[in-house]
Amino acid sequence: MKKILLVSAAFTILFGSCAKNREINSSHFGEFETVKSHTWYAFNETGFEKIDLPQNAKAVVERPWTESVRISSAGSVIPSKDGGPKGPYDAYALVNKRGLLAFANDRIDFYRDDSIFMNDTVDSMVFSGGMPVFYLFRSTFFNENLDARSSLHQSRPFLVEFNPSSKVFYPLVSYGNLKLGDEDQISGFFWNGNTWACASKKMSGAGVEFSFFDWQPLVALADLNPAMGQETFLFNSISEDDYKKKNMPKLLDAAPDELKKLLSSIPDEYAFYVSWRDFSGTSPISYCQMGATAFMLNAHGGVSPDSGYSVAVFSDGTTYVKRLCEDKVCCAFRLPLLPSGFTYGEEAVSGNTLYVAWEESSFFKTGRAGFIAVDLKAVIN
Repeated sequence: MKKILLVSAAFTILFGSCAKNREINSSHFGEFETVKSHTWYAFNETGFEKIDLPQNAKAVVERPWTESVRISSAGSVIPSKDGGPKGPYDAYALVNKRGLLAFANDRIDFYRDDSIFMNDTVDSMVFSGGMPVFYLFRSTFFNENLDARSSLHQSRPFLVEFNPSSKVFYPLVSYGNLKLGDEDQISGFFWNGNTWACASKKMSGAGVEFSFFDWQPLVALADLNPAMGQETFLFNSISEDDYKKKNMPKLLDAAPDELKKLLSSIPDEYAFYVSWRDFSGTSPISYCQMGATAFMLNAHGGVSPDSGYSVAVFSDGTTYVKRLCEDKVCCAFRLPLLPSGFTYGEEAVSGNTLYVAWEESSFFKTGRAGFIAVDLKAVIN
């Protein structure tokens, strides 16, 4: 991603509330102060381990991003709307091909279930009833000889829920529930809290065939299981344009006030987009500022109701933090500079700890990966 340079007026005011544990470092957005109260982690064969620097993590074989060990999705818990009991964790991160990281402030637990994670790619975490739900798929391009029926889980789960009380992964919906066969793969979805819009593809003699459909369960999501019949779901075929309209990026003018306030210091002439998690727990929505620059920088962000923060982290490490009860950004800082070929990704906040994914990537392949934990108390007065 090419660089974007913002004038210093955009961030001069922000640093007045930042703590002393920092140093000046250049970022895509200017000369931001770099946070130093942090801990690095890298993924290994059994889970994760502390490291001194990402470039010193043990080398791994680069694999396509769908097949590599990396954080594919992360977010802070959106509590249940019915006021149900609060779970032991308030943030999670999906680790592709491995399991689920669960965060409780600076405490990190890791849960693994090879029958769920080994054969499939995991992605797109949402929250239902305060619990994380994510989907599974297989890249037919990188698994040409993979027999879908040889899975350890014969029902081929599509949606899986993690219950933090029982510490168990529960399949909710299978491909069969959605009238899909062994050759079908759901390549993406968008959930608005009520209806799921899905894009599905399969290989045929003529090439790749795509189909698009909406579906809605007739019972609560938590009450679903793969043994239920197709009569439990309402289906509706939609066009490709209909599907794109549901999840295509929106202009920043249409963003919620929380996001607008968080990024209000970025001048209008600079281009960027951010994948944003709001208070609904549904699929993130992308917002973009087109600007007048030729390059666009990406970010991940969202609200953390239990922690009381909203955060946006750009791929170069530029980070904005705001308390939910305040109108102004309380601090903007730079995460430590990553080596060439490394980028920052998904973020989540638990208590006063910010967790941000990092990975080493080259085109469509990913090498080393892990995450950084930042003590926000040391950054914000």
